Amino acid sequence: MKIFDQITNHRITRDVALWIKEQAHAVRIIGGVFLVIALILGFIWMLDVKLDASAFVFSLLASIFFALPSVAEYLSPGRKPIRHMTYDEFLTLLDDEEPQSWKVIYTDYAAEAFLLEDPRLRIRFRHDEAGIHCDDFKAPWANKYPSPAAQSYWYDYVYEGNLIERFIMVDVDNHRATLPLPDSNSTQVQPRRYKVAQIFDKMGTLDEYMQKSGLDRVLSNNNDANSDRLFH
Repeated sequence: MKIFDQITNHRITRDVALWIKEQAHAVRIIGGVFLVIALILGFIWMLDVKLDASAFVFSLLASIFFALPSVAEYLSPGRKPIRHMTYDEFLTLLDDEEPQSWKVIYTDYAAEAFLLEDPRLRIRFRHDEAGIHCDDFKAPWANKYPSPAAQSYWYDYVYEGNLIERFIMVDVDNHRATLPLPDSNSTQVQPRRYKVAQIFDKMGTLDEYMQKSGLDRVLSNNNDANSDRLFH
């Protein structure tokens, strides 16, 4: 059972399942073609024409192709191909994917994470003026370190360059850690913001500095609290 779970949860298995779900109509058409061929061969066999196992092979192929979309749905239940997702589904995807599902590329002035499954889905931020939310961020939990200055940055979650959502992350202690913005007048951090911070946790200091800052991660998302688009 453990081996079966490993196979069904493998990224390649999921990618194949998603491709089949996206191409379900074409897959069923192919199955229908095989079924027609099998029927024709069956009629020929009824006319006492000697045939090999061709009719059986084509009927078997038809059955396989007809079953593939159902198998794909079993392996990846309720999951759409990314390019067909709605706004809410994009957010759910961010919640569900592990940090290891993202590849992060850093430059001197920016960083960009793209989803391995579909590199068009990205999270990006810039260290220059265009990406700065607040150059002198003030909050007790952010300014309590030997290097008290803190800066906050916009992190944009985009698909094919189109903005889905914005998050604010705060660099503390001379950029030794990037922390998610807690809820207003609170030390509670929404899971989605934490996930973004995890993806960009290059130095592995996130949890240590969360604890030092007294920030607590809540267990379930509040979508209104997760959005930082209204911050200026």
